[in-house]
Amino acid sequence: MSRARAPGAAAGAAARSPLMEQYLRVKRDQPDAFLFFRLGDFYEMFFEDAIKGAALLGLTLTSRNKQDPQPIPMCGIPWHQRDAYVARLLRLGHKVAICDQLEDASQARGLVERGVTEVLTPGSVVGDSFLEPAANNFLAALWPTARGPAACFLDVSTAEVKLAARLSAALAGLPGARTVLVAERFSGSGRAAERWPDARGVLDALPDAARAAAAALEYLDRVQGGTALALTRVERWSEDEALRVDDATARHLELFRPQPGGEGEHTLWHHLDLTVTAPGARRLRAWLERPLTSLRAIEARLDAVEAWGRAGAGRSAFRESLRGLADLERLAARLVASRATPRDLGALRDTLARLPEIATALGARPDAAAGEARAALAVEPSLLALLRGALSDEPPPVSREGGVIRDGHDAHRDHLNELAHSGKRWIAELESAERARTGIGSLKVGFNRVFGFYLEVTRAHLDKVPVDYERRQTLTSAERFVTPALKAKESEVLGAEEKLKAREHELFVALRDACAAHAPALLAAADALGRLDAEAALAEAASRYAWVRPSMDDGDALVLEGARHPVVERLAPAGTFVPNDLTLESGTRQILLLTGPNMGGKSTYLRQTAIIVLLAQAGSFVPATRARIGRVDRLFTRVGAADRLGAGQSTFMVEMKETAEILRSATPRSLVLLDEIGRGTATYDGLALAWAVTEHLHDGRGPRPRTLFATHYHELTQLAGRLARLANVQVTVREKGDDVVFLHRIAEGAADRSYGIHVARLAGLPETVLARAREVLHELESERTAEHLSQGVAHAPAAGSAAAAHAAAPRAEAGPRATEPLPLFAAAEHPLLDALRASQPERMTPLEALALIDRWKKEWGGG
Repeated sequence: MSRARAPGAAAGAAARSPLMEQYLRVKRDQPDAFLFFRLGDFYEMFFEDAIKGAALLGLTLTSRNKQDPQPIPMCGIPWHQRDAYVARLLRLGHKVAICDQLEDASQARGLVERGVTEVLTPGSVVGDSFLEPAANNFLAALWPTARGPAACFLDVSTAEVKLAARLSAALAGLPGARTVLVAERFSGSGRAAERWPDARGVLDALPDAARAAAAALEYLDRVQGGTALALTRVERWSEDEALRVDDATARHLELFRPQPGGEGEHTLWHHLDLTVTAPGARRLRAWLERPLTSLRAIEARLDAVEAWGRAGAGRSAFRESLRGLADLERLAARLVASRATPRDLGALRDTLARLPEIATALGARPDAAAGEARAALAVEPSLLALLRGALSDEPPPVSREGGVIRDGHDAHRDHLNELAHSGKRWIAELESAERARTGIGSLKVGFNRVFGFYLEVTRAHLDKVPVDYERRQTLTSAERFVTPALKAKESEVLGAEEKLKAREHELFVALRDACAAHAPALLAAADALGRLDAEAALAEAASRYAWVRPSMDDGDALVLEGARHPVVERLAPAGTFVPNDLTLESGTRQILLLTGPNMGGKSTYLRQTAIIVLLAQAGSFVPATRARIGRVDRLFTRVGAADRLGAGQSTFMVEMKETAEILRSATPRSLVLLDEIGRGTATYDGLALAWAVTEHLHDGRGPRPRTLFATHYHELTQLAGRLARLANVQVTVREKGDDVVFLHRIAEGAADRSYGIHVARLAGLPETVLARAREVLHELESERTAEHLSQGVAHAPAAGSAAAAHAAAPRAEAGPRATEPLPLFAAAEHPLLDALRASQPERMTPLEALALIDRWKKEWGGG
């Protein structure tokens, strides 16, 4: 391939080409965007855009001016496939500028005029082809402050704005902003208040977030041409209003995305999203991203879900009435941004016509909340009447090609339409008239965009052509002619058609503006539909999956009976999932230390607990037979192994960073789920860290959050005798010879084995490897047993002694304690060991041996 040139380096060669000069002028204004440059039926990219674009989009890289020593790299896409390719670039985080032809190439004199008509960025698009229906598309703007950045999260496609005084509060619920802006300057926070006067109170209360919003508006105005978010819904976010779920926790729980190598059905979202409409799916996702902490708000949402659950057939009828509705929320946003198409208006008309039916279906919910929703669905009837009277039955995708406006809506448009169609009828009748006049049975009337209308005669009949025929074009097998009458009618028809298209576009714009004036009512209706759809979907999930309403309170108890994992249960064969109970309570049972075999279900137990809490505080019923949940403020998980090598972080470093964040941020109201701590380093290092972390979470120096800790460090089970609020629980198994059966049942007490070799056999390790592993395990366990016996002889207090009573008593909780030696790490040897080594039992008589043992007992046995 020839060496590529940057636009600047190519200026000399490009100067010889007016087209390249035009391209370079446009590109200079869009240096950070892929420039799609319209040439006829293709959008072309040149220079570095072509090289990068071809690689990202899988296009063939070719070149312009191949004879030049340094040809210009280029690649292209068909114009009608533009959106598909733009969407791919946007998903990769790139910016795209669309440079269109601003005049008809057939009528241009010289070079066709071109200019940028759209600038598309991941966080500013409004077209459905660029957006995920079930998720918001947020643009984040950050404003630096001494306390940390304030934030504005803004979705242009739905006219939603979320303001937060501090970044952590905002990011807790929006981990996936498509574009992030860090503001360096702004024209004044008053710009946001001017654009959103209804939100003045929120903006005044959050001045730093208002500055972030102003910076976001400046950015959007640059890329959207000054029409960004003229109408919006502004909401204030506070850290205390939502159960905070960080990125790591959402990833570990597979809420929306599966773990690497997983499938979509492995996510909670796959099974929970039973919504019917796109606004309903976005609303439900938002509830799951930011579960509530207000008991009053949680109970209100649970009441609505329960009401839909009782509705039964009424719920089914309501959900059926929603099917096929347009995305009213995004449609209203496009109306305000002047981006709605004729088909959008057609979808609006059809949706408005169905709102009365939906309101009637709401009769299944006689409560006050449903009454408010019915009022929101009562959009001004005049809007539907206007659309029905003005819009054609099947509007086209674009407004400049005609076919948009219904007959009878506008007298001038109807006159132009009659002129155009009467001329076309005359031309259609001309063919039969000319065949009769000339006697040429194969004569045809046709149209070409370059030459216009013509009469085509094959070469075999040229001798029959009348004298008034004027030759217009010569083909291989035929000649094309015009007549003075045909030219006159052509001028009349084409003139009328162009005027008709222009008039229809003018009427369409006026109709779109009239619809935009109703945008607040449309957004209110969309908001009601989305909420009702999300509530009904949660009720549907509860009905299908046999979930129950949780009992929520302000206490610190977490009691689950018959708890199940909502995803694993769905994927397992019917009836095979084993439910389990759980009891956590900060005062008496704060930490559960969970031990047991691999494949026994420890991770499932942890994850199902977290998901049940999250579902409950999102306002959903939960997979259990009974659930009592004391409100949780933050949910933490430390699960699995992952590295971030690109950031220079090993698996163990990631594990320690996540653990450190838990220890820094957890509160007494938090729920902490730990699935292994310290397994990524040396055994004693890891065990020491796990031991210390457990003590920190338990004792008076730490936050005392409710904690589930699954571990293979069985030595930690000793802590149950030292920490008053720690209890051991285990995953049970049944042994059958060399085989084990995983019962997946959680029981009180500590496990003493992990059955790793059994799991390795199930995984298919060679039998020779397994046999050797058993030998090594036996040797290691024998050595450990001997070590523990020696330590027990050395340090075990005599039964009934004061020392024994002290060791068995729970450790005092008040204040920090002095560092104590950990029993599993005791190192000093007892003098009895030296005496044993010095003895020679082979030379003793039985009587002498008994006498020696009696002396040892009197000396060191305490008897």
